[in-house]
Amino acid sequence: MDDQLIRTTLRVAREGSFAAAARVTGVDPSSISRQVAALEQALGIRVFERTTRRLTLTEAGRIYLDRVTAALDAIDEAADAAREAMSEPSGRLRVTASVAFGERWLVPKLTEFRAKYPQIELELRLTDRVMDLSGEGIDLALRLGPPPERGAMVAAKLFDTSYRVVASPQYLARAGRPQTPADLQHHDGLLFDLPAFQNNWSFRARAGGPVVPAAPRAVMTISNALALRRAALCHLGVALLADWTIDADLRSGALIDLFPHHTVSAGQFNSAAWILYVSRDYVPARLRVFIDHLKQKGR
Repeated sequence: MDDQLIRTTLRVAREGSFAAAARVTGVDPSSISRQVAALEQALGIRVFERTTRRLTLTEAGRIYLDRVTAALDAIDEAADAAREAMSEPSGRLRVTASVAFGERWLVPKLTEFRAKYPQIELELRLTDRVMDLSGEGIDLALRLGPPPERGAMVAAKLFDTSYRVVASPQYLARAGRPQTPADLQHHDGLLFDLPAFQNNWSFRARAGGPVVPAAPRAVMTISNALALRRAALCHLGVALLADWTIDADLRSGALIDLFPHHTVSAGQFNSAAWILYVSRDYVPARLRVFIDHLKQKGR
């Protein structure tokens, strides 16, 4: 059986529709549909239930694709090992990260990598949805937060993250600069659309002392960190943002760190950027060199 039929069907299952699979692969949707139909005919089963609104795996289809995925992975790993013995790292590398982290931190780090490894094709899936690495064919994820739970994933810390409460000089000229965290209650708050970021700002003096909660009055809630940064740059209020989002703005003076003598958090104080990938016996060279590159840039 042609393994391309299986790979195409797996892609449809991962993307959720023929059209989405066609967009990702650059293949005409009708060709995708024909390949899936050919696999179903060869197997004598229906892999998908089709309706006008949605495409869902049948139980037989789920069982088949679950089992065949491991076999295809083994075939790909064997081919990778053979190629790597003869040449430089190559092939496609699928990476996921949040939209903001991808735009502000990851993409600027790729120029040097692409120059060094031109045979590696990068597929960046920037989304604020937490993707299933093994189920969606992702090689590596970049995640933000506390240490991940131990499991089937290998986790490596890129760097510790910290947060800053910031505002533009123009906003501060209009509203005044808060002298203590408690003063934030008198200021316009630009809040990230997560509960902790809205009502759980915590401050701890770098010299030591208790953790003190404080937050501004909400005037705007935003679901994207890039838009939140932009709102602060547009003088709309004070915002709590990760350092990797605003380092350049702080250096240029476009934003001001309101509490440089405090450590600030929207939850736990042990937040970091993490590399995650599925634990397996064989790690392709393209993944190894990419991890090494990220670790070097994260120092």
